[in-house]
Amino acid sequence: MKLKLLSSIIFLSCISLFISLGFWQIDRANQKDSIVELYKDRQLSPVKSLQTFKNRDIKKLHFINCKIKGRYLNKIFLIDNKIKNNQLGFNVVTPFQLEKGGEIIIVDRGWLPIKGARSEIINNFNYLNNQKIDKNAQEINGYIYPKDESYTIGEISTNKEWPRLLQAIDFQEINNDISEKDLLLSGVIFRLGKNNEFGFNREWEIVYMDSNKHLGYAFQWFSLALVFLVMTIIFFLRNKDG
Repeated sequence: MKLKLLSSIIFLSCISLFISLGFWQIDRANQKDSIVELYKDRQLSPVKSLQTFKNRDIKKLHFINCKIKGRYLNKIFLIDNKIKNNQLGFNVVTPFQLEKGGEIIIVDRGWLPIKGARSEIINNFNYLNNQKIDKNAQEINGYIYPKDESYTIGEISTNKEWPRLLQAIDFQEINNDISEKDLLLSGVIFRLGKNNEFGFNREWEIVYMDSNKHLGYAFQWFSLALVFLVMTIIFFLRNKDG
């Protein structure tokens, strides 16, 4: 009797867990579809010229083509572990200070493949420090992208030289590394448009895992739930007289 009770609890717990995970994946698929549809819709909007981000609802600006004028700060950050076309690399991000108001936003300038040994990253990418991107004020265009949730293990920053290697975009870490303290807008990432200078690979992905993959995972979880349900029925049929 105790074995039956324990088995029932285990089987039912597993089935409930797998069903919950399946519905969670479906929910994630719907979220990804909503993001893609929002992107397509807002990309049709006229280009906005922005002089300041103060008193604006940033969410309402997500994916809308914008142009801003200001100056890059010569502080180059490499965001580690970015994969494109099955190749490991970095996203190059740089603070950009708006001409009016002085606000600083993070500009994602695109992706670069890693080259050489990881221990030689600073030497191999040292040329990024010498592009003189901070020399003149310029107008750039692109769009604001919602910041992804980032999960890192260990230190967010793995070196103290330039370009600075970060495991993820961390606004507090970046703010600590620039002299223009407290002007950095937290949570704002500006993806540089393809026709701007000082950019790299800008074949942007709107979502890093499309809805079809989430639906595939949902199917796997529901399949596991069905398998456990069948196992439960078989178990109790074989032990109904016990």
